[in-house]
Amino acid sequence: MPESHKAENARRKKQNIAAGIGDESGRIVRVKAEAKVSRCIECQAELKITKTNTELKLHSENKHGKTIDICFPGAEAISAEMKNAVAGGKKGNDAKASSGKGGKKASKENLDDLLMAGMAGGPGAKKKKGKK
Repeated sequence: MPESHKAENARRKKQNIAAGIGDESGRIVRVKAEAKVSRCIECQAELKITKTNTELKLHSENKHGKTIDICFPGAEAISAEMKNAVAGGKKGNDAKASSGKGGKKASKENLDDLLMAGMAGGPGAKKKKGKK
């Protein structure tokens, strides 16, 4: 009979305590990396650096009328590193591309054909009667 999650966690904590891993109760606490922050050269506002840098771009263009490179030097390089780190963990598009299906293009053509057939009123199409 499989053990419950409570028993499994208790066993894992006991092993951690015996191995000297984690805190005093045997829990392993995962510490997240600190968010990367950049300071605007013009107004000294601190904003988070993300993969897309949307906030930084909006700030630099709308508030100062400048590019992100001028207001936040080095932010683009840091966001590129973040993108590469995320892309390294995912599968490439090669597996997706080799599925053998036509994809959106083929389905769009089929939908166009269906739409045109419906609009043409094909054989046996009846006119609906309604209020005049």
